[in-house]
Amino acid sequence: MPIRWRLTLWYTGILLAVLVVLGSAVYFLLERSLMAEIDRYLEAKATEVVKSTKVVGTLPFFLRQVVLPDVEVFAAPDVYLQVVALKGEIAVRSKNLGNYSLPVDEKAVQEMLKKGTAFQTFSVGEEKFKMILKPLIVEREIVGFLQVARPLKSLTLALGRLKNILVFGGFISVLLALALGWFMSGKALSPIGHLTREAKTIGENRAFHSRVKYVGPRDELGELALTFNKMLENLEEAYRLLEESLQTQKRFVADASHELRTPLTSIQGNVDFLLQLSHESPELQKEVLLDISAETKRLSRLVKDLLTLARADSGLSLNLQEMELKPVLEEVTRQARFLGKNHHFRIEMEEAGDVVLKADVDYFKQLLFIFLDNAFKYTQPGKNVTLIVKRQEDRVELLFADEGPGIPQEDLPHIFDRFYRAGKARSGGGTGLGLAIARWIAVEHGAEISVESTVGQGSIFRISFPIFRKSNTAVGRKV
Repeated sequence: MPIRWRLTLWYTGILLAVLVVLGSAVYFLLERSLMAEIDRYLEAKATEVVKSTKVVGTLPFFLRQVVLPDVEVFAAPDVYLQVVALKGEIAVRSKNLGNYSLPVDEKAVQEMLKKGTAFQTFSVGEEKFKMILKPLIVEREIVGFLQVARPLKSLTLALGRLKNILVFGGFISVLLALALGWFMSGKALSPIGHLTREAKTIGENRAFHSRVKYVGPRDELGELALTFNKMLENLEEAYRLLEESLQTQKRFVADASHELRTPLTSIQGNVDFLLQLSHESPELQKEVLLDISAETKRLSRLVKDLLTLARADSGLSLNLQEMELKPVLEEVTRQARFLGKNHHFRIEMEEAGDVVLKADVDYFKQLLFIFLDNAFKYTQPGKNVTLIVKRQEDRVELLFADEGPGIPQEDLPHIFDRFYRAGKARSGGGTGLGLAIARWIAVEHGAEISVESTVGQGSIFRISFPIFRKSNTAVGRKV
């Protein structure tokens, strides 16, 4: 059921409930008030009649000693009187009763004798009457009782008219409530309908750059429009990132396929060539096998790097623990010397003495080896490669400087992209994934990477790590 109908029915239902409660209260209060008025009238009439009872003398029979009231004096067209002796004989009654007599109910008589007054309701045919019973007392003795009755026809007619008015008025009120509820709910929900139509159009056309237009007060609907526009803004950004991610993924798959195909093609070609060689060419066979081995190692490195990036893309979190910086640097630089046998490898790590980082040791070492390997790879033998450690308040900076060919300025924004190689001077036997892996490791450690490069002079990579604390057990070491 549409919300407009639900709101209309809710409004109408609440109004109907209120009308039923109020109407019922008015009906029953009026009925009680009119009935009390009739009781008071009967009470007054009976009291007046009882006061007219007199004693005229001493006679043998008790009833003859009492002059009964002239009921005709007190009777009226709608008031009926009757005097009854204690034994049940009717002593006198008003003429308007004709051949009828008022009923004598034993329970009502006993209640009258006990309380002094009793009320009774009875019916004659379809007409109801209200009657009062009051004792006739002469010289402190009850000689009989008086019955005064009045029909409830006027009360029934009044209550019937009131009921008709309440039902008819309630019916009209419900119809008006339905009409007004439908109109008011339509007015209240029209902005929501407008938002719904615009949202549907935006969704069908995927026009996330569009915004819904709302003209009105800053109420709940205004907040809804603002929230919806904010959601569209987030969707637009998410959709843009998704498009970029899909493009990157496509490019990554294409580059990975190309990078994998190259060594596989080389291996397959060498294997085919090896199968065609005679056993009389051992040197040529060895050369072919060495080529196959080199391509296999390259393929292994590529698969390893792809696996690392796949773990990174899946949300892998590194196991960061407290790590003293200087011992790890000493270990890495000691191993790195074998990579740069033909280079002048200079190390300055005096300021790393008491630095403790929050790091994953294995991935931290991999990060250092990536930058050192790149420095040695792109620096000509005999030139300098430098690793410098600098303290800056609550951070420590690692500088990797080389004297290689440098990186053109237009390539600098892309060197951390996967499979990107900056120019022919820096193309080599790498996989093109090293710096992408390095950036991911740095981000996981809360580090920042920057690069400065001059073509023909070399490059400087800076990695800034937050210091976790100072070591209390740092001991000076030399490399």
